Parts: sequence; structure tokens; C-alpha cells
Amino acid sequence: MTRKWQLPLFFCAVACMGCAFGIHESIFNNFLSDTFDMSAGARGWLEFPRELPGLLVVLMAGILCAFPLTRVAVVGALVFAGGMLGMGLWGTHLGMMLTMMVVGSAGMHLIQPVRMSVALALSDAGNRGRRIGQTDAVGAAGLVLGTAFVWLVFGKIGARYGLAFTCAAVGAVFAAAVYFAIHIPELHPRRAPLVVRKRYSLYYVLEFLFGARKQIFLTFGPWVLIQVYGETASGIARLLMIASIVGVVFKPVVGAAIDRFGERVVMITDGVVLSLVCVGYGYALVLTGDAAAARVVASACFIADNLLFALGTSRAVYLSRLTDSPQELNSTLAMGVSVNHIASMTIPAVAGMVWISLGYERVFAGAAVLALGISAVSTLVPGRGARGLAVRGGE
Repeated sequence: MTRKWQLPLFFCAVACMGCAFGIHESIFNNFLSDTFDMSAGARGWLEFPRELPGLLVVLMAGILCAFPLTRVAVVGALVFAGGMLGMGLWGTHLGMMLTMMVVGSAGMHLIQPVRMSVALALSDAGNRGRRIGQTDAVGAAGLVLGTAFVWLVFGKIGARYGLAFTCAAVGAVFAAAVYFAIHIPELHPRRAPLVVRKRYSLYYVLEFLFGARKQIFLTFGPWVLIQVYGETASGIARLLMIASIVGVVFKPVVGAAIDRFGERVVMITDGVVLSLVCVGYGYALVLTGDAAAARVVASACFIADNLLFALGTSRAVYLSRLTDSPQELNSTLAMGVSVNHIASMTIPAVAGMVWISLGYERVFAGAAVLALGISAVSTLVPGRGARGLAVRGGE
């Protein structure tokens, strides 16, 4: 198949996985709440096994280092599909739910660095941010389809978690089939199973901080809406759908901003804006004095935070300017996923205990401080004039 078809095929695969992820993200927290009646503390501890595959992704990627990257994506999509199908069939039993959750998580985390590597391989030096922005926009369009499905089905016939998980599995199988058809020769050479270099130290630090920031919101963002404001699965799906629709436009703009202003400016902006979102999320009731208005503010912050994740692609663009080959880029991205999961496996348990003892407001106050810390560290990212020196820095 000619090269001109590789980008459309890649976008199709991204859209299919986006649809599958959209279904999963819309229902998972409500599924836990409705099926197992979990407390905030238990929900926090659950992230340890759920995020364990993220910590081990560098090992999984190393085992598959002889595979072309698109074949690694096939494996990741099929493993995710297996986890979702298992959740649909046996998820009401706690032991099976935990097992299938870890299986699905393994597939999801395995495909993350691959998607970024393929997007960068299909870009040029001057449009890396734009290409990632386009990829994220296509993924957001897929999320719109997935969340719309949950919103419509759950709104019309009620919660049908088994059906929804099975549909997520079908979307992932379609993605695997499309990834199998992609052929990008420069991504075929064998990769180093493990890459650790001194010049990537700042990237690793940023990934660690992002892991903490990410997991607070992924775990407790929906939990606030569900436990404090009584949001339903169809309501969460509606908010994710709104964020995804806006993201179709917003994410390419972020990519263009990365190319135009540089990664450092985008990273600093991300942290500052995120700190404001954290304050709004945690203290909406205090700020408005009205439960209905607070719910609107918290919902708006939930949407804003989902959009802000797009700014995190600046880390991958920064890393791509330091690496020498697509193979090393993917190995380093996989290491970055593992590094950020050191934080994301432990932070939720701590945040859950803070919620129980001090209230959810303190969880998001801490997240706001963390966001400002991300901005401070981001000032160390080399500016445009210093980038060449950074590339030639130590190993």
C-alpha cells in the first residue's frame, strides 16, 4: 500500500480506539459506584493495580522490541479489547473485574507511546506539533462517538454496562485491524528494549509530575461529580462528549501553538491554567454558595481539564527534538509512561486518604500547588535558541 494511505489509515485506527476509550471512560467510575458501592478511599487504592501496567509498559515494550511499532499497536488494541469483553461478561464479580481491569489497562498503556511515535513518524521537523494536534483531534472525534453512544443508550434504556463494555471491545478490534494494515518502513527496525540517557532527565521529571497531576483528575475528577453532585453515567458521557467536540477544534490549535511558540511556553501555560481549574473544581461550593451553580462550575472545570490534557503533547514534541531515531523515541516514550506511573500508582491512595480525613477540597488544593510546580519545572525546558545545545548535551 502506498505511503499516501498511511496517514488516513492511522487516523482511522486512532478514531476507533478513541471511540472505545470514550465508552470506557464514560462508564467506568459509575460502574464501580453502582456495582460495588466503593468509598473514595477504596477508589483511590484501586488505581494501584489499574495503573500497574503503566509502570511496566517499558518492560512490555521491551519484550515486543522486535515487532514493528504498528504491530505493537495491534497487540495493545487486542489486549484492551480482551479486557473490555471480560468486563462486559464477568465484571460484576470483584475478582474478575480486577483481573479484566488490569488486562484492559495493559492494552491501553501499551498503545499510548506507539500512537505518539507513529504520529511523529508521519510528520516533518516543522510540523510535529500540528501533526500531534491533528491526531488528538481525530481521537477526540472518536471519543465523541463513544460518549454519544453511552449518553444515548444509558439515557434511553438505562445503565447497560455489559453492552457498553462489549461495544468498547468491538471498537478496539476494528482499531487492531486497521493498525495491521499500516506499513511504515522506518518504524520496522528493531528497537532497544530500554533507553535511559542523561539528556532525557528533564523529560523524566516532567513525566513524573504529569503522572501525579493526571491521576488526581482521572480518579477523583469524575468521583467528585458522582459522589458530591450525583452525576449519572449518561451525565459524565455528556460532559466528555462536550469536551471531545470542543477538542476537535482545540487540539489542532494546541499543536499549532507548540510549533509557533515552543514547548516551554505551552508547558508553563498548562500548569498555570490547571491550577485555576483545580481551585474551581475543589471550591466551587465555597465560591458560589449554591449547589446548582457549583455543579455547573465543577462540570465546566471537568471539561476544561480534559481539554488541558492536549497541552501535555508538548512533552513528546520536546523529546522528539532530543532523540536520534524513531526507535529510540518510542523506547524513551515508553520509559516516560513508566516513570509517570510511579506517581500515578501512589498518588490516588494518598489523595483518597486526604479526601476521607480532610475533604475533597484539600485534594484539589494540593493539585493546584502541584500544577504550579509543573510550571516552575517547565521553565527549565530549553527555549528555541538553546534547543540545539540541548540536543548535543550529555548522554
